[in-house]
Amino acid sequence: MSNLFSDAAPPPVEPDPAPSLAFTVTVPVPPDHAFAGFVDNIHLWWPAQNLSVYGVGSFFDLEGDALVETSPENEEAVWAAVIDREEGRRLDLAWHHQLGGGTQTDLSLGFDGLPGRGTLVSLTHRGWSTAHQSVQDRSLYETFWPTALEKFQRFMGGTQ
Repeated sequence: MSNLFSDAAPPPVEPDPAPSLAFTVTVPVPPDHAFAGFVDNIHLWWPAQNLSVYGVGSFFDLEGDALVETSPENEEAVWAAVIDREEGRRLDLAWHHQLGGGTQTDLSLGFDGLPGRGTLVSLTHRGWSTAHQSVQDRSLYETFWPTALEKFQRFMGGTQ
């Protein structure tokens, strides 16, 4: 009923969403191997020196339905929840940069076969707002994801 009055406060305006981040790399293995390398062996290539709660000595693992970082003291931080997973093809995650709170964003990974060349791995990180904290977080990932994908590419035997 408050909208009937001329002095009613206007409804809050959501900021326009910031553009998605999108990156790709090619790895010289079939999609099912690329997917397994990403999911099953993330602890072997994840650049913890660039993004970690507990530092370089921590262990990253996609445990069933979550990406979990474990400290050397067995403390755990959940980075993401698996939303959808198609073995060898696609992985969709609800990403939480600010652990225990903060804005959720969406991370999608695709693994598409390139005949005779391996697999195109595409990463799209979307759901950003133009709110101050989201802009800061997005800026961090704009630098982090290319570094992470490069490490994954090298782990899978590829070169830039």
